[in-house]
Amino acid sequence: MQRHLFNDSKPMCEIFDPTSNGWVQWDNCDLSECPPYRLKGNMNAHGKFPTYKYEELPETFTDTNGNEHRVEDIMAYRSSK
Repeated sequence: MQRHLFNDSKPMCEIFDPTSNGWVQWDNCDLSECPPYRLKGNMNAHGKFPTYKYEELPETFTDTNGNEHRVEDIMAYRSSK
């Protein structure tokens, strides 16, 4: 679920990576193989969160410079605004 939110809000992420300078801005994570953010609901129930299998989630994301990073290397994140 967090990866869906990050694709929308594009936060700044501090990466544990000696080759990067620390903070990068999240740009995109390929969620095409994942369930939607919420399942369909009705007027009273606005939809349930789908169940995810942790091992099937994407392990990398792309920053705004086009570099690819591992999600598990994120040490902290903050709003980009």
